[in-house]
Amino acid sequence: KPVYTVSVKATRNNTIVTFARPGGNQLVTLTGGKLGFKKSNRNGYEAGYQCAVGIIAAMEAEMQRTDFEWQLFLKGFGQGRDAMLTAITTAVGVKVKGRLQRVTDRTPLKIGGTRGQKTRR
Repeated sequence: KPVYTVSVKATRNNTIVTFARPGGNQLVTLTGGKLGFKKSNRNGYEAGYQCAVGIIAAMEAEMQRTDFEWQLFLKGFGQGRDAMLTAITTAVGVKVKGRLQRVTDRTPLKIGGTRGQKTRR
């Protein structure tokens, strides 16, 4: 079976969720802004949840065409990360949850390195 990927980038300002084929070709990309959330609402839990629901709907549509398994990649510490995991475990993600192969955290952690930027006040 081909292994599709779902990537979630949850930043402080937005949530970006991408559904891609095994070769890396993107099928659907949803963000908080694309779904009509403005300014600071883009990084909220609800925006992340709506992105997750949209991606799950796209996955179900793709299941009609082909049989596949998928992996979930999480990046960042925004609220969209929790929203995606919640959407999969609730009734919305019942059809796709069984095909989930692996959940990977790709959040870059800074260890040592150069001095960071001055914090914003």
